[in-house]
Amino acid sequence: MKRTLRFTAILAVVMLAFSACDRHHIEPDGSEPNNDPKERVVVFTVGQSETRLTLKTEGEWDALLDVLCSEAQTGQTVTFYNMNPTTYLQKNGAVAAKGAITFTTSNREEMKAWMKAREKEGLTVEVTYSNGSWHGMAYASAPPTNTSADIVGTWHFVCSVVNYMDQNGALTNSDLYVPEEDGGSMFYTFYNDGTITLTFNSQDGTTATENSTWTLSGDGELCCELLPNASCWNVNWITGNTMIISHPEFGDEEGDILYQLQFEKE
Repeated sequence: MKRTLRFTAILAVVMLAFSACDRHHIEPDGSEPNNDPKERVVVFTVGQSETRLTLKTEGEWDALLDVLCSEAQTGQTVTFYNMNPTTYLQKNGAVAAKGAITFTTSNREEMKAWMKAREKEGLTVEVTYSNGSWHGMAYASAPPTNTSADIVGTWHFVCSVVNYMDQNGALTNSDLYVPEEDGGSMFYTFYNDGTITLTFNSQDGTTATENSTWTLSGDGELCCELLPNASCWNVNWITGNTMIISHPEFGDEEGDILYQLQFEKE
């Protein structure tokens, strides 16, 4: 109950910050808030509590980052990932570096600027606070030591999204596939022994299954031949409720493709 009440208070603070962004006012540094439209769907955790927010402007994004920095100061670990990337700046050279990127500063604005830069790269960001400084860690795929046990269980395959990016990393188009729209459903069951079962429930009520194996690479990639489009995927986000995995394909002069799969824990 205490966790629920605390997180309700956090959301109230976030929404108050968003409301402030909608009003015309001058920031403490003399600048006006940036209300340029840019939609994001951000999933984030504060401690063990998870939520999603749809942000409409850059000012709302800035306000959320400010709230997350404040929550980190209270001793909470905060983590966020943009589920709706409008930019994706990882390129062939950058994406090869699978290790986590770290950053430490005692300046809140420097911390927020670093968080914004990592979001543009399509990374997941974790922030803590100690000894008067914020400590950030950003990664393309969650560390495998923290991920393996979380993957075990049955996951409902909610949807797949194909994002098309231009040479500058800006989103040009996207395609969405939802299995339920065709009248069926798909479930992946990951077992402790490294085996996996994919279950198809068809529109006519019949069920079919496929079996294989799954592994986590040393870089934290989830590898399984039953995953569509590619056998190995970055685990961008995983909690007891949600798993989001992605796979980039770097193209030519036409740009790149970012595949994203979203799951919910049964």
